[in-house]
Amino acid sequence: MNETIPQTERPSRQSRRLRILVADKNAHFRETVRRVLLRVGRCAVCGEAATIAEVIHGVTTSSVDLLLLDIDMVTKDRLAELNRLARRLPHVKVAVLLSDDTPEYRAAVRRHGDHFCVAKDSLEDQLPPVLKSVLAP
Repeated sequence: MNETIPQTERPSRQSRRLRILVADKNAHFRETVRRVLLRVGRCAVCGEAATIAEVIHGVTTSSVDLLLLDIDMVTKDRLAELNRLARRLPHVKVAVLLSDDTPEYRAAVRRHGDHFCVAKDSLEDQLPPVLKSVLAP
């Protein structure tokens, strides 16, 4: 009698779902991000945040692979908070969501860590390569 034995191994990188925390003060935009992620597939939104305090709580109390973080949450002194968070949780990748996709914004974000940048008005084009990169070995 041939029986299939269920595998208890961890899912491969190809089948694994990314756990994503979406952080933006605008609830409508967070819903837009959810819809884009649903279309892309292999993603599970494990939480949302509207403030930097909610972001910190979300990434420290749940298992997150990728943080999609509104640029307005990391301006001025908040970049220091992002740096502290990144040092405390090096396994969490960060993609900063840019309202104004300019070279200056991208350079400022990169000066504060090895973070991805995604233009809010180009989510469907710019988000899939970031997801692929996070899933890569």
